Amino acid sequence: MNRIILTDTDSGGTNRRVYRLIPFQSLLQCQMMDLDEPRVRAPEFPDSMWLNIYSDVSLHSLQPNVVLLDFWEYTCINCLRTLPYLRAWHERYADLGLTIVGVHTPEFRFGRRPEFVKAAIGRLGIGWPVVLDNDQHIWTSYANCCRPTIHLIDGQGYVRFSRAGDHGYTQIESVIQALLREKDPDVQLPPLPKAEHAPSAVCVPTSQEIHVDALGCPLPQDDKAVEYSLPAHLAEGHFYLAGSWRLKNDGLTISGESGTITLPYHAADVYAVLSPSPHSGGYTRSEHSPLKIEILQDGRPLPVDNYGQDVFKDKDRSMLRIDIPRSYHVAHNSTVRRAELQMRIMETGLTLFAFSFGSCLITDPAEESRGA
Repeated sequence: MNRIILTDTDSGGTNRRVYRLIPFQSLLQCQMMDLDEPRVRAPEFPDSMWLNIYSDVSLHSLQPNVVLLDFWEYTCINCLRTLPYLRAWHERYADLGLTIVGVHTPEFRFGRRPEFVKAAIGRLGIGWPVVLDNDQHIWTSYANCCRPTIHLIDGQGYVRFSRAGDHGYTQIESVIQALLREKDPDVQLPPLPKAEHAPSAVCVPTSQEIHVDALGCPLPQDDKAVEYSLPAHLAEGHFYLAGSWRLKNDGLTISGESGTITLPYHAADVYAVLSPSPHSGGYTRSEHSPLKIEILQDGRPLPVDNYGQDVFKDKDRSMLRIDIPRSYHVAHNSTVRRAELQMRIMETGLTLFAFSFGSCLITDPAEESRGA
């Protein structure tokens, strides 16, 4: 029976527990095991395309380094929140025996395109190799259930720790250090961070991530245009359309000359996964002629102080440029609040895939990456 043996070490490095993960064909279950249970080797990488490196990689070739596998996706906001910690660990421990490998398992069809993943690697400052897991072979072999998921593999090729979700960074780093000490008892390691987040971080509940099935009206039949109008009552947890729209592949595409997307939300930050085209191949627009949409909040142009990183000012309008399928940072409020975001579209082609939200308010991202 294929299993993964996980050693769960607390921040002090003293308590260890080992679990059995039932194969992916069954429901994921955990149960306590004896510590002397034989460990199981990490599944080897299948033949895949690699980015950010000159040749293919195998787990065997990385030994005796400690390996951190990061299962991620370039539009996933939870994965993006993990990146500052990964960058910090790469900087601190790469020369001490840690190798990070990103496993990109796409959520949307356009995410299978190597050129889009490669562009995201450059844009996000990822300095470690990334393997494309377009058919979810690696994802399945590690029995993953969400993005991001991190697995730590020791210098002999055994899985020793796993963590699903964007949390537990101090514990993950403590396990990294424990495995590096196993590899080299004389290794000189930096002190562990004192806190999970920066002291200024504030995290409170927000609206949940929503996809196209959260449309506040019946979805159109695949590739058949439907004319929508904005209803009188708008409920949080849904979004609403006006204009002519069709369901194309895994996104909603405007098929008329104009329309709107209206989103009631409760959060500090709003992100939208958007594409300038409905084509599953992810047709892009030139940086000189991107698709532009207007952003309003509570019926007015988005205030400059609330611009997301991808919003710009055009005369008296707040605008969003869309030139490639990816996650766009649309709004950044100084506090978690209830508001109504509206996107005004003035040409055909825009495709919406998902909205996600943020609440951890940190003024200095570098501070977060240090975990000070």
